[in-house]
Amino acid sequence: MIRAALVVTALFLLLHLSGGREAVGLLSGTLEGGGSSLVLGIAYTLSWFSAVLLAPVLLLAGLADLALRRRALAKGSTLAS
Repeated sequence: MIRAALVVTALFLLLHLSGGREAVGLLSGTLEGGGSSLVLGIAYTLSWFSAVLLAPVLLLAGLADLALRRRALAKGSTLAS
């Protein structure tokens, strides 16, 4: 889950650096552009929502899972000793 959060964030960063933020205006009809600007604007918007809403949840869930696994391993190793 941590890896998925990092992938979502990296995708957002890539789209941001490629100029996706400027293409978002096309969705409201304020900018003129072709089909590629529309696709870039939609992709940037979806990646922004994913980075803001989905990535933190995935990161926290992944960290909780990691902590629980380590705790279970620690308990298992003390029982075997």
